[in-house]
Amino acid sequence: MSKTKLNTVIFGLGRIASLLESDPYRKKPCTHAGVIFSPWGKKRFQFLTGFDLKEDRVRAFQTQWKTRAELFGTINPKHWDKNLVQSVDLAVIATPSAQHESIARFCIQSGVKHLLIEKPVALEKKGAERLQKLAEGSRAKIWVNHERRYHPSYQFVRDGLGAGKYGEVMSVRCSVFTSAKNPGLAFEKVGGGPLLHDGTHILDLVQWMFGKPKLVDAEVWRPSPKSLESRAWARFQGKNGEAIFVDVSGGREYFQFEMDIHTTSHRLICSNDGFQFFESKPSKLYKGFQSLLPFQPKGFPNPETSNAFIGIYDEIHRVFSQKTQKLEGTISDNIDILDMIESIYRRKK
Repeated sequence: MSKTKLNTVIFGLGRIASLLESDPYRKKPCTHAGVIFSPWGKKRFQFLTGFDLKEDRVRAFQTQWKTRAELFGTINPKHWDKNLVQSVDLAVIATPSAQHESIARFCIQSGVKHLLIEKPVALEKKGAERLQKLAEGSRAKIWVNHERRYHPSYQFVRDGLGAGKYGEVMSVRCSVFTSAKNPGLAFEKVGGGPLLHDGTHILDLVQWMFGKPKLVDAEVWRPSPKSLESRAWARFQGKNGEAIFVDVSGGREYFQFEMDIHTTSHRLICSNDGFQFFESKPSKLYKGFQSLLPFQPKGFPNPETSNAFIGIYDEIHRVFSQKTQKLEGTISDNIDILDMIESIYRRKK
């Protein structure tokens, strides 16, 4: 009888690993532990243990999920329990970004064949390329948690655009605004600021929907030469000539994640605040003109019929069970994303 459950460990027991599951407003599950310990997840994943460098995080995880967790002060393969190493099928890496590459390297060198890594996969393109080379040599598979690829509403928009239902894409405006007034406090204090740690999601959507674009112009603002950027702005040209604008910044009194797509006949707004659709109709304001009027497209998944977090874990399980070989977001995709980010940094004024 073939094995049906993946033995799973989690590195990093903070917000995205576990703590956000207590947010009463978020659709559940919304964390890695939330998926693994859900009724759906328990049928497909066997949790072994969690690791964190902070004792309070370990205790909180143990209390919340009534399971094993432990301090992990070193990432030397020689110091990892050999019996545990041999039984791990999936390592989830949800630590701060600066630790992603070293822990992923540790897991691959220890023989783990499936890895799910939080974004960004590494702080630099070269780091992602090192992981890709190591994974290919060890036949390990890497997923990066850009969960919107598995979101039914984003999939609906992408499929509709690809089928030509909404006309030809002319321009795309992307906004990622965060509520951290003091730039850097909400992000890692190494590598980069909002662009690297939150903007990676919007750049992943751009590439996923329109292909990798070419940078035309960019500007980066930093309060001081050694500080994280407080804002990054970029203009790209898509593969089919689309004008793509990206604005990522902190210092706001609100949070917004939005992609505003204008085509020859429609406008599609994809946002954390909801999705809106407009189509060209005879104007009621100007005779002889067309206006954009709201409509609800047939088949739009509202309410949502699936969960984006479960989506990525479902793909991992299907690959593990040899039901598919398809990986939605590959390490190569994330190398391209980091290349786009670094091209913006190089064009700073």
